[in-house]
Amino acid sequence: MTDAGRYKMRTIARLTGFTPTVLRAWERRHGLLQPVRGAGGHRLFTEDDRRVLDRVRVHLDAGRSIGEVATLGRAALLAEAARGPRDPGPGAGRAAGPDRAVETESSVEAITSAAVDLDEATIVRSLDRAFAVYSPLAALHDVVVPAAHRVGDLWADGRCSVASEHLASGHFVHRARKILETSCAENGHGARIVSACLPDEQHVLGVLLASIELARAGGRIIWLGASLPFEDLERACLALRPEAALLSVTRPVLLGAHGPSLGALVERLAGRVRFVVGGAGVAGDVEAIERAGAVVWKADRGLDELPDVVLGR
Repeated sequence: MTDAGRYKMRTIARLTGFTPTVLRAWERRHGLLQPVRGAGGHRLFTEDDRRVLDRVRVHLDAGRSIGEVATLGRAALLAEAARGPRDPGPGAGRAAGPDRAVETESSVEAITSAAVDLDEATIVRSLDRAFAVYSPLAALHDVVVPAAHRVGDLWADGRCSVASEHLASGHFVHRARKILETSCAENGHGARIVSACLPDEQHVLGVLLASIELARAGGRIIWLGASLPFEDLERACLALRPEAALLSVTRPVLLGAHGPSLGALVERLAGRVRFVVGGAGVAGDVEAIERAGAVVWKADRGLDELPDVVLGR
């Protein structure tokens, strides 16, 4: 917080979960936000702006679109905030039209079909709409993740090309990276966490989701990305001195191939770095890396417990 109770863009984005792009759009299109300008010309959001965004989040989570919320107006949202209840009140749900589940399914289907057809414009439009209507995290978990699974299943069944999968995945990862950047923008003094994939592992969406969860809990994510050689990971850990290293693998064959080298690395850095290895590839015999000291996070385990384990809380 800066300038006597006012918030910079990256701070208000972190506190509310809405991206800077969405905040600027809502200011321009709907007049819901009324930031002032600092000495350098940058936006400074007020406590009233934050109260408005808190109410917007409640309404979006109840199923309303941003267009519906905008018709209430800034004054009405501030009045709601002053009254204090956290629910949107009687009749605040989407009274007409498809419910949220139907709408998110429609978005997922549109993105999936567009991916198969290599229709990038429709992928972008559908994602833009999802992130405008829902909170960034809701759009990520309710639209992006199901669409990614569906495209992946089509590829595995031979009904979707590699080009289609790569096109869609690129956009999915781009959105997740933006949320991660916003989530950890203010965590300069948080616990350092290296986040990466095992060698030969190219799929990063899962580890991005886990990284976002950790960033929202106060972790400072150092993103090292896909297919990181162990020698480079070790050098990074020695140079950056992270409290933890979060590693992802989606195929058991990769864990089998790289497990011995991973175990040796975990043992070498024992007492200095806490290793957590997760993803769909964590299956079968994982006792060796567990004995070396790594925490194994199987795919069916929820992410809500992850901050307690990784951050040692």
